[in-house]
Amino acid sequence: MSAELVLAPEFLLPENLPDSLGYAPGEVPEERMLAEVGFFVPDYIDSPNPEWMRLMPRLQVVQLPTVGFDAALPHLPEGVTLCNAAGVHEQSTAELTVGTIIARWRGIDRAARNMADGRWDHRRGRSLQGAVVVIVGAGGVGSRIGDALRPLGCRVEMVGRSARKGVWGAERLPELIASADVVVLAVPLTKETEGMVDAAFLERMPDGSLLVNVARGTVVITDDLLDALPRIEAVLDVVEPEPLPSDHPLWSAPGVLITPHIGGDTDAFPRLARELIDRQVRTWRAGAALSNVVVGP
Repeated sequence: MSAELVLAPEFLLPENLPDSLGYAPGEVPEERMLAEVGFFVPDYIDSPNPEWMRLMPRLQVVQLPTVGFDAALPHLPEGVTLCNAAGVHEQSTAELTVGTIIARWRGIDRAARNMADGRWDHRRGRSLQGAVVVIVGAGGVGSRIGDALRPLGCRVEMVGRSARKGVWGAERLPELIASADVVVLAVPLTKETEGMVDAAFLERMPDGSLLVNVARGTVVITDDLLDALPRIEAVLDVVEPEPLPSDHPLWSAPGVLITPHIGGDTDAFPRLARELIDRQVRTWRAGAALSNVVVGP
């Protein structure tokens, strides 16, 4: 077997890629196979396996199928390049963000529950027209969310780590969220962002405003969010802990809509991921510069 073996989940393995091996969920290749891997694609959310990296002495590149990379960092061997899946999940995550804001503000989640009882409960909803939306995280996901919201009449304020054209610096965040109708979290999980949405952050949000988390669950301190409900509302695609236990108080908290970490997982994902993996493998084998590098060698 080639020392440039590519190992990827079967459903993400590009067709006709030489010297490549696919694996099924829960399947662990023999160690002699892992020892030949030079390019590794960890599995998706349901069965992540970054710990395999320590069994890959020839590993050169790890290509994640996700935009987030925090789970891979503790396992990344020194000198190995880590790339994320920027460009794969942005559109789908933006669709979910807009859809769940509308679902919450127009009462679609409530109407769906009422269907079970045949209950007709007409209420006036809230429109996105004129809404002030603060998006925390000005990378690919946050930018695409902003692009999706502006045509609906929203005033979008982007916030990044540092100021640049069209983006406020993080120092302006307390001021911006104090006048926000919606605050969307689209940041990577880092030491700076872990727990950033605490009691003080939530207290600055106006009464009746909506917090939307499509980042990582640990960006929000769950107990502090529970204390802030129902003064504010929340749409959560990610939570802490995750998966959320069936008896967790978030399930029954007023003003909360929860989806099970489905932001980027649509039927577009496998095709886009295969295309990215194919490009990255061919680039790597040609000795050229890879895209989406998070950690360099």
